[in-house]
Amino acid sequence: MQAGTESRRIFTVLALATFLPWGAAHGAYRLFDNFEDKTPGPVGGQDGWSAGAQNLVIEDPADPSNLTLFVPSTSSSVHKSLLTDDLSVANGSARMLFFRMRVAEKQTFSVGLSPLTNPVEYSDFAPEIGMANSAQNLDLRVWDDDGGMYENVTQLTANTWYNVWVWVDAASDTYQVWLHDRTGQDAKDGDKMSAPDGDETFDFRSGTSTNLISFYIRTSGGGSGTNFGPVYFDDIHLEVTDALNLSLPGTVAAGDIDADGDVDLVDRDLFSAVLAGIDLDISRTTRSDINGDGLVDGRDVDAFVQALLSA
Repeated sequence: MQAGTESRRIFTVLALATFLPWGAAHGAYRLFDNFEDKTPGPVGGQDGWSAGAQNLVIEDPADPSNLTLFVPSTSSSVHKSLLTDDLSVANGSARMLFFRMRVAEKQTFSVGLSPLTNPVEYSDFAPEIGMANSAQNLDLRVWDDDGGMYENVTQLTANTWYNVWVWVDAASDTYQVWLHDRTGQDAKDGDKMSAPDGDETFDFRSGTSTNLISFYIRTSGGGSGTNFGPVYFDDIHLEVTDALNLSLPGTVAAGDIDADGDVDLVDRDLFSAVLAGIDLDISRTTRSDINGDGLVDGRDVDAFVQALLSA
């Protein structure tokens, strides 16, 4: 790399930014909880979480350096207000919810969002994703109020971390789900879940015509099968714009616009295209917002140049 040539290229990026004072709006995840700042032990009472004593902040069974939320097979209700972190899915808006999930053995549980500040019943969910202990396998299911029933969408592998994206549309009171177990990768079209009848869009169970304000997990013992469990949750994020953001939150180095593991001239060209408003791809625009303020503008240029020169 010749210093003079690269300086001219960097100047081009800086000059381009001066013509975009307002920046280009794009998707931006905000961390809701990854449990790293919690004390191992009961999660209830920590940072706004409400839960029984058996729901714990515990080491990740796959990585002892990582803390996760452990939810046992006993009947319980676990929830935290989104408003604690200045988040919600307002009625009439749409947001992408992201979290990671790991199931050891069959148990009855559901996870999703609720319009209630203190949800306690399965009927308190709006979007609802989960499992039944009576299932033949580790069958993941969703509630679809269109038919007033659960529908299986895929079969999970035990003791495997899954990335889950839930597109929560509080304008149409529907949701869609993407899921995969590939480490460090965004969601693709083929990761979208569908019911046996081909349906990919599911109706809320409750919470129509109101704001969704709580992240909610519900478990129960049930009499139709044996609960083993447990289920783990981690890295809960909520998109703060209405972008259909299928990128993986917080896993790509600053400046690595194409997420290939390094920062190079390809990333410079991609960054320039996003900055100019030519490239509107949600994953690349998200990664181009290096300072995380929800815009791709001149304030991201210095950070990108620093990342490029440090590579």
